[in-house]
Amino acid sequence: MTGPAPAHSPIQLRFEPAAGRRLRELALDRPIVIDHFASRRCGVTIGDLRVRIGQPVMTATGELVQLDAVDGVPVLAERDLLPLLATGASLRRTRGLRGPRVAIDLDRPDAWLAFLESHPKSRR
Repeated sequence: MTGPAPAHSPIQLRFEPAAGRRLRELALDRPIVIDHFASRRCGVTIGDLRVRIGQPVMTATGELVQLDAVDGVPVLAERDLLPLLATGASLRRTRGLRGPRVAIDLDRPDAWLAFLESHPKSRR
């Protein structure tokens, strides 16, 4: 990632303590990056929160904020997602088609629907 270092946020994501070592092994000194995808069709916005491990890609706003590290792994998130993440979220390991991944669970999934309503623009 080029440009200035991301700002810092006091948001803390939860992660199963016993899985911390496995998270560090999966990350391999790369950050966890949380952003989102949204698409607006026929007046309805659909979307998904994305959790990736690796170099952050430029977001639509270009603004990533550094959250508190999870078990020593740096975490970056889109600035627009901070109010959503502040309602409570946890990371978990999951198995994807291409091997282990990290997923996110929101304490209030309804907050995600409200987020999509308030951010109706399509973005990839």
